[in-house]
Amino acid sequence: MIALLANVVAQDPAHGWMAYAVGTMPHGERITRLEMTWVVGAAPRRSNAFFSPWFGMDPSDNLNLVQPVNPWSGSSWSMYTEYFQWSPTHNSNSRQHSVEAGQTLHGQLYYLEDQDAYVLNQTVVETGASSSQVVPCQSGKKYTVPYVVYEKTWPCSDYPPDGKVSFNIVASECDGAPCDITWEAKVKDPNCNMQAVIGTNQIDLTWDTSAKSKYDGMTRDELAKLNARGAWAAALAQPVERASV
Repeated sequence: MIALLANVVAQDPAHGWMAYAVGTMPHGERITRLEMTWVVGAAPRRSNAFFSPWFGMDPSDNLNLVQPVNPWSGSSWSMYTEYFQWSPTHNSNSRQHSVEAGQTLHGQLYYLEDQDAYVLNQTVVETGASSSQVVPCQSGKKYTVPYVVYEKTWPCSDYPPDGKVSFNIVASECDGAPCDITWEAKVKDPNCNMQAVIGTNQIDLTWDTSAKSKYDGMTRDELAKLNARGAWAAALAQPVERASV
């Protein structure tokens, strides 16, 4: 979910991803439904750090990411859904809602065949607050690559002190029927010993807040600028950049 730099073509997995899981289906079918729940993490220390656990999916070219996101913005958690398109660059977000540590989020991605589009929805289970949007499939692309990700790189003490977020797989369907997705653990950036742990219908992302990080020597403004790629990240970084001028 990282925006294009000028004249640079890129794709997912993008800069800023740390531990993640990627899934494959037996025959490369279209994913027509993917639902997961997770519990909002403990509040980290207040800072200008911003990061997010999320799940989502791409077509095979990894250029059109749909995702329910759960960003920490330095002082609070929120939730909404996001679509990021690499080429031509396009981004859309649904309405943002504040959420509290310990609340349960239910994310849903499901296909509308008559519109060749996906509904992106996220709901706070305890309150019923919901945020959604409908995203057309670009040029008829089929979504076939699911992800569970922890994104944005900061010193380890900036992350939630509980050290783990667990994504529970509620439903997965391919071409309208239940399907078994095979998940594989990956690490793009081993910052803070980030790992993905694959269980039965559950994917844990874990980290160590006491670990050393290659980002420890950077200033807060440098960290904000490093991570200010993508629509939600750029918006969160702006106050820091303005304050440093």
